[in-house]
This record gives sequence, structure tokens and C-alpha cells, in this order.
Amino acid sequence: MDSFVMVRPTGHSMNEKVGAWADREMKHALDHWRRQFRGDAPVKDDDAVSDADIAGRNLILWGDPSSNKILGRIADRLPIHWDPQSVRVGSQTYSADKHVPVFIYPNPLNPKRYVVLNSGFTFREYDYLNNARQVPKLPDYAVVDVDVPVSSRAPGGIATAGFFGEHWELPAATK
Repeated sequence: MDSFVMVRPTGHSMNEKVGAWADREMKHALDHWRRQFRGDAPVKDDDAVSDADIAGRNLILWGDPSSNKILGRIADRLPIHWDPQSVRVGSQTYSADKHVPVFIYPNPLNPKRYVVLNSGFTFREYDYLNNARQVPKLPDYAVVDVDVPVSSRAPGGIATAGFFGEHWELPAATK
């Protein structure tokens, strides 16, 4: 319920399949933002994000630490680790060639604001049947299996999902 900007990656993805998924999901988010909220969501390339944007807006980061310069700057300060080989959520490890993390977390560059990785609003086409269904469908974090096809209900397969603790820590069960 506050100012945000969607941050489009300008670099090359660590993994072609995951990069293509992130690109499609960003386009989906922008298209459906327009359809549902009757306006255009603000978008900037990662290399155009200013200090004023970081100070005054929540950042929705698309891509991966290699393709998105802002995500690359903060990746080592996030609770979910992502490199070319794996996505790690505590002790759980997923192959990076077919998994992508989606989550919200305080922005390490400005903890008064948030970063959201690879996600817009989480209800999808099926939930347009009535507005009672238009509520969040994912918790604070999830790992999406991009080998599972996107559907009218989900952005792919949900390999894991959960809520951060009161201090934005991963739950003990994942450690």
C-alpha cells in the first residue's frame, strides 16, 4: 500500500530457463496490474534506479543476481541464497537451473522499505471469478519449480513456501 517500482533486469541471466520464466512473469504482472488496477505499474531498468528510488520506494526486483544489478548488490544480504548452482533456503537446497525464489524482505539498502523478488500480486486468473478469491496465495517466501507449467492458479510448482519470523529470520524447521 505504498510507492513501488518494478525493476527490470538489463543483464544476462544465470540460467536461460529461469530467466525466461522471470521475463514472462514480469510481463504477466504488468499486464494483470493494468487489467485489475486500471493503471500502469511503474517500471525502471535496473541501471536507472536512483538513490531517491531506494529511499522512497519499495523495489520489485525481477531476474536473478546476475541479470539484475540491484539484486546483485544485495544478494549476499538476503536470507535465501541464490547462485548459478542452487537456491538455498536454510538447509534446503534446490537446483538453480529449474528453481526461482520469490519473496518479500526488508531492503538491505534501506530497511524502511521492502524488496520483492520475482513476484507481483500472487492471485492469478482463476481468482478473477470473484473478488473474494483475490487475496495473497503465497506466504512471505516460496521457491517455484519452473519445470511445472504456469497455470491459472500458480506461477509453477511450489517446491517450498513459508513465513519469516518476527525478525525476518527463516523458521527453525528450514535451518
